[in-house]
Amino acid sequence: MQREGPIISEPQYICDVCGKKKPVSQMAGKCVKCGKYVCSQCAKIKGDKVYCPQHAGCFIATAAFGTPMCMEINVLRKFRDNKLNPNRLGKVLVRLYYTTSPPIANVIARSENMRALVRRNLRPIVRILRSKEQQ
Repeated sequence: MQREGPIISEPQYICDVCGKKKPVSQMAGKCVKCGKYVCSQCAKIKGDKVYCPQHAGCFIATAAFGTPMCMEINVLRKFRDNKLNPNRLGKVLVRLYYTTSPPIANVIARSENMRALVRRNLRPIVRILRSKEQQ
């Protein structure tokens, strides 16, 4: 029986965001802000730049408000960075959000009715977070 050559497998990398081992062909690259190595599922690509979810912005809120620069999104970012990311459960929730929210945000962005509905539901949350921030 004749043996064929060795099976060459693609090198594997671990995504710094989702923690999953992926072949190099499924990695998007390093975040231009923090240097995390990000898979194509977790990455946000803007032009030729790769961003990790933490530096890409809030997908759903950005879709609803139409810009990542509005006050509401800054409040949500502060909550993520100051309250969720410092603890274990919060990090899990943030990772889950960044894994599941891009397709939801795409649906929201295509419908003005959906955008209005999400804005209407986010504004009270943002008001509560702002009031707690000022205490």
